[in-house]
Amino acid sequence: MFVDMYGLPSYNGINPTTLVAVTYVLLFGIMFGDLGQGIIISVLGALLWRYKRFSLGPIMARIGISSAVFGLLFGSVFGFEELLDPLYEKLGIPFLPFRAMENINAVLYGAIIIGVAVIFISIIINIIIGLKNKDLIKSLFGNNGIAGFVFFGSLLSGLVFSLFEIKLFTAPYVIFLIVLPVMMMFLREPLSHWVSGKAFHLESGIGDFIASNFFEVFEFMLGYATNTLSFVRIGGFVLSHAGMMSVVMALAESASAGASPFIIIIGNIFVMAMEGMIVGIQVLRLEFYEIFSRFYNAEGQPFTPVRINYNENDY
Repeated sequence: MFVDMYGLPSYNGINPTTLVAVTYVLLFGIMFGDLGQGIIISVLGALLWRYKRFSLGPIMARIGISSAVFGLLFGSVFGFEELLDPLYEKLGIPFLPFRAMENINAVLYGAIIIGVAVIFISIIINIIIGLKNKDLIKSLFGNNGIAGFVFFGSLLSGLVFSLFEIKLFTAPYVIFLIVLPVMMMFLREPLSHWVSGKAFHLESGIGDFIASNFFEVFEFMLGYATNTLSFVRIGGFVLSHAGMMSVVMALAESASAGASPFIIIIGNIFVMAMEGMIVGIQVLRLEFYEIFSRFYNAEGQPFTPVRINYNENDY
């Protein structure tokens, strides 16, 4: 359903439904991790599909299970953060439950790592599609081709190793793994023609060619940074969910004994409805803008079979 919302896959492209099914479920579960709320969402989705044939029902059933699994890891059950502590003490697992609010840096760094992994997977898929269709700009010289893969990977590796005081940015490293891929992206059109054995002709002057390609390559490099940082929202919503439930629990503790259960119930319903919808939209945004934009060509046409009317009254 989400793929159809974006557009049907083209004949020479790839159907990303399987990738969406895996990434959407995992990302939603991470961003909305709560064992109790996840079970409620899953049961509600199954009932909506069973009795109303609601198209979001099966999706809710799956993302609810994912939320429950990650809620189990976070130790959150309807906002109660310490309810599962005795279980993990008996099992002897010292690093669980994982307290998001106590490990903010780990949550944010983990979100960036997830984003980098998803971007690399998307680039690899684009390379495979380009090689299949013999599109050299797409597979070799484009920002989502081998040149972009090498540039992005080399730049990230250098930055990560520099955190551990390991210097990778030597002159050969910079020249061959950063500057050379950038030049390949800059000259992607003439290089693709040269490799294909075709003549390349400038549609405009050399000045226009240099200026347009310079700004396009600059946009490519800026896109790597913005796309990677866009995945920080994963960690942000992990912290947001924990923060909102902590507010609900604080209000319940400050209320009278009779009103406390109602505050907890209403607070959980509010968080499930509002934040669940927001997280679902944000994950869908990551799918469309950060993943699909790298490889997916939604120019397919739906198959409409020819129908023949055999009604004799029409003749």
